[in-house]
Amino acid sequence: METAPLKLLQPEPGDEGTQRCRLGPAALSFLGAPLGAPLRISLPGGSCLCTAWPRADLADGYLQVDLASRTAAVAVAALRGLTLSLGRLQLVPRCRLKKATVNVVLKSSALRKSMPRAVLQETIRDLLRNVYVSHHYVVTIAPNLETPVVHIEMLSVDPLTEEAGLITPQTSIKIKEVVTVERYRRLSEDTGKISVAGLDDVGRTLKEMIDLPFRFPKTFKKLGLSVPNGVLLIGPPGVGKTLMVKAVAKEVGAYLLCISGPALYGSRPGESEENLQRVFEKGREMSHEGPTILFIDEIDSLCPKRGRSNNAPEDRIVAQLLTLLDGVGSEGKMVLMAATNRPDALDPALRRPGRFDREVIIGTPTLMQRRSILQLLTFSMPISTDVDLIKLAEITTGYVGADLTALCREAAMQAMFHSSLDSTEMVINMASFQEAFKKIQPSSFRSVIGLKECKPVTWEQIGGLEDVKLKLKQVFRQARASTPAIIFLDEIDSILGSRSHHKTGYGVSERVLSVLLNELDGIGLKVTERRGNKLQLEGQCQELSDEERQLEFQETLNKDFMVVAATNRPDMLDDALLRPGRLDRVIYIPPPDLKGRLSILKICTEKIPLDSDVSLQDLAVLTDLFSGADIENLCKEAALLALQENGLEATTVKHEHFVKSLRTVKPSLSTKDLEFYEKFYNQELTS
Repeated sequence: METAPLKLLQPEPGDEGTQRCRLGPAALSFLGAPLGAPLRISLPGGSCLCTAWPRADLADGYLQVDLASRTAAVAVAALRGLTLSLGRLQLVPRCRLKKATVNVVLKSSALRKSMPRAVLQETIRDLLRNVYVSHHYVVTIAPNLETPVVHIEMLSVDPLTEEAGLITPQTSIKIKEVVTVERYRRLSEDTGKISVAGLDDVGRTLKEMIDLPFRFPKTFKKLGLSVPNGVLLIGPPGVGKTLMVKAVAKEVGAYLLCISGPALYGSRPGESEENLQRVFEKGREMSHEGPTILFIDEIDSLCPKRGRSNNAPEDRIVAQLLTLLDGVGSEGKMVLMAATNRPDALDPALRRPGRFDREVIIGTPTLMQRRSILQLLTFSMPISTDVDLIKLAEITTGYVGADLTALCREAAMQAMFHSSLDSTEMVINMASFQEAFKKIQPSSFRSVIGLKECKPVTWEQIGGLEDVKLKLKQVFRQARASTPAIIFLDEIDSILGSRSHHKTGYGVSERVLSVLLNELDGIGLKVTERRGNKLQLEGQCQELSDEERQLEFQETLNKDFMVVAATNRPDMLDDALLRPGRLDRVIYIPPPDLKGRLSILKICTEKIPLDSDVSLQDLAVLTDLFSGADIENLCKEAALLALQENGLEATTVKHEHFVKSLRTVKPSLSTKDLEFYEKFYNQELTS
């Protein structure tokens, strides 16, 4: 027998809080439900328990339910106008519960403090008497009842069964926690898990700092360990600091009170300090109910270094925050967390022990972490089979999580644009990502002073020097196998100099040299502050595949970048700079020989209209000691002479123009210079 669907209506005013479900006679007959029998109704997001009652007008096709006992994910507002099939209603057997453990949700913290535990226990027993519940159900108390209780959460029931559990006067009820409705709503408003990739080590570190003191406070006290009051997250913008805090708070079940530093500023004097005090007071109230995290984002904008002129308001805020940090005691369960991308701008007093004494550095994602982030971002995207996430991870050096998110979004936009033009099914392929790379640059490279964009130069554009090319190819191939970052210091002698040439004083160049030597000594090992302190060795990677193990060792053991320098005054460099482990590979680039000069002449005259009488071989013989720049200058000068003779009209360049140019264009090198360079190079080889 087929039954018509039931349209869900608002419950009758008198049924609120009674757990009644009113049905027409046809539906009651179909279910075989006697008066007051328990029913379980499947709803979007969960289910509810109610008792069967007839409608006053005996009309079929309608359903009125009091949702007093339901799962927490059922949203009452989302059920308006819903139509349910009769198959979603199930007649369930009943059983009497022996025990029940509950959490109680009150209207305010003031009631929580003023209400004695014995009075609250008796109130809960009265509110739950003759109510059908189930494991993890929430009983909502009708607002018309004069009681401070808003919700009662069923943590466990005995016996644990799929039947409808009836709470009787003989049921033993244990109250585990008493919280306010604000905390309960904040913890239950977002039931979905926050997905974070590439931050496993950081997440584990934060959970240890937060969760262990909350769970084992007596053990910490017995061992004489101090509970961490403050944790400072340091990392570049977009790296995932705020997201990490939200994910950890969700996982440990802590109440997260998140504020932004600039949002605390007020217009009148003293208002900022008052706002800060109110935030801490609210955090303390919540900490008495359970684990609480007070998170201050962009703390550097709130608490800059003190002592500057015209900085009195900021100095007062820093002083107020220091006082509040010192007042955070161990009576509650509150941990302070802050995030900044400018740790040096913070007042030093904030970073001493007892305040923000734990610092967690979240650096730019490594190769393996970028791959994990890309896997998460592309999980639900229609990715083509030609998309290689490992290759994408390798070429996205310097990209943080926000950059990778923007990259994937732009690739999807590119795929959407091309699919609408071709009228084909949208698939994101490697070409879409390549187009996205043209528009999405790593945020760490934006507006950075000191970066120089170089015009690409191929090996074919460099004439001669075949031995030098081979050596350079080996050097850059080694750099390419590492994280692809190369620091090029041109005219390094003008930057550093030698300490032996400056007998007196300790000038700027000596200080710069000292810094560079220290930095060069640190190149070669991955620092633990990257994104946690995990350093996998071969014995710890047996569960990984060969490809994953190779990638892990590539980013763990290879050098992160390579330093290349150039100079024409090697005698001015400090000896410590040229020892093994620093600038330990010396490559001498001599002037081009006859074959090299001929090759350079061919390259420089490739776009110049030469007359038939021009002999590049003869010119190569005449340009002894000419460098590549000298030969290029010679070709330009010959072309200008040809234009001057013909009234700046297009013509050919003759051999005589080159001969005339040789009278004015002289080689920049001399035999003495070559002897000096060769002597220095030979000394470096033998030393």
